[in-house]
Amino acid sequence: MKKVFVMMVVGILSMVIFGGKIEEIQKRGVLLIGQDPAYAPFYGVNTKGERIGYEVELAKMMADVLGVKVKFVITNWDGIIPALLADKFDFILAGMTITPERALKVNFTTSYYETGQIIFYNSDKYPNGLTENDLKKMGNKAKIAVQLGTTGEFAARKFFPEAKILTFETVDAAAYQIITKKADAMVFDELYYGSISKKYPAIKTTENLLNKEKLGIAVKKENIDLLLWLNTFIECVKTDGTLDQLKQKWMIEYDWGE
Repeated sequence: MKKVFVMMVVGILSMVIFGGKIEEIQKRGVLLIGQDPAYAPFYGVNTKGERIGYEVELAKMMADVLGVKVKFVITNWDGIIPALLADKFDFILAGMTITPERALKVNFTTSYYETGQIIFYNSDKYPNGLTENDLKKMGNKAKIAVQLGTTGEFAARKFFPEAKILTFETVDAAAYQIITKKADAMVFDELYYGSISKKYPAIKTTENLLNKEKLGIAVKKENIDLLLWLNTFIECVKTDGTLDQLKQKWMIEYDWGE
């Protein structure tokens, strides 16, 4: 009953005539969401070519409440904020960390997930493990793979200023460097471990996070009505247990190695 009531409240709010971005979306009949190609368990494609994942399902719930369809606009990560500002889509729902630098360009919703950056490595290459201190001792001999423009790249440059940072357009391309032992490590969100470790059991992580981060939805600064509605939606799906269910389904139960 609680969940039904909460979603009814969200539904009522969605029908209010804002005279802004929400009205534009409803008239268009399609919610346009910016994402890069893949970032499991938040989004990716299955063997049928269908887009799936935590944020994909969350986006479909938003579209249902708004009474529209949903379309994902795939954009390279380093160009995703410029694409939002150029009105290529309505907002970014793509595992984006809330940072002061990004907040100069966009507004962020309240956080819907907390994660952090961690070191990934190949245990076949480093059978005794690899630590943050090990990488620091390697100095400029250390090769660290990252996805371009992510907080993983920012963290790698901050914590390992002497290392050689290898940048790639996608996280999978960065991960390939440690899978093939071309890099010593990769710095990326810790939640990525669940999917990559099922595909490649030799990939391990350090015990401790390099930092902690909160994820939010990025919205153009002038779209205040959309920002307020998204905040309401997030609070509702937090309190009714929907986010916990999505985490269980996509981050614990689903086998991304299939």
